[in-house]
Amino acid sequence: MSKKKVQKRLAIKGETSIDVPTDTIFFILTRLPVKSLLRFKSVSKAWNAIICDDEFTKIHHHQTKALGRKKLLVQRPTGYFNFRDLENPQLILMERQLFPLKRLQQCAEIMCSCDGLVLIKDHKSYNEYVLWNPSTTKYRVLELCPYLNLDNECPKACGLCNDSNLDDYKVIVICKLFYVVYSLNKGCWTKKTSFPCPLLSAIRKVVYFGL
Repeated sequence: MSKKKVQKRLAIKGETSIDVPTDTIFFILTRLPVKSLLRFKSVSKAWNAIICDDEFTKIHHHQTKALGRKKLLVQRPTGYFNFRDLENPQLILMERQLFPLKRLQQCAEIMCSCDGLVLIKDHKSYNEYVLWNPSTTKYRVLELCPYLNLDNECPKACGLCNDSNLDDYKVIVICKLFYVVYSLNKGCWTKKTSFPCPLLSAIRKVVYFGL
């Protein structure tokens, strides 16, 4: 969010009579941990609007990566989640929270993550996926994929990535003879039958392990 946008939102909410410049507030907020941001959303409607803004989320994520803190997203059998510091697992970075979609609280399966977004699958379903941002508690239930059905072989792998050229996030589900791609911007699935590289046989699951 640009400085002008921040100032405009504060003006709309009638909160321009503050001692701290708006760009300073924005700068400070981008450097706070997620746990603090969730608490500060209730400070005012203007702060909530800033923290929930997509552009702010991106900047905050890049800032967090620059600081080098690596986190573990821990899922409990009770359906609760919390973040822990990878270098100090006893340090809880965010209080436990339930997945916001109630019907998936007990059957959500974490598949992968990218830029603070988490791809979750209903382990009782073969084609129901949800994108979740634990930092803002926002989520999007993806449209059911028309190319995945009980007649097809179960998916071999899935992934979540950012297409920087299009500023789009994409979900990829790989089957034996084809793969499907969901575009967050377009809100739809596309079927692909030409693989960029040959798939190995006799494998159960594939996970990209980036260093």
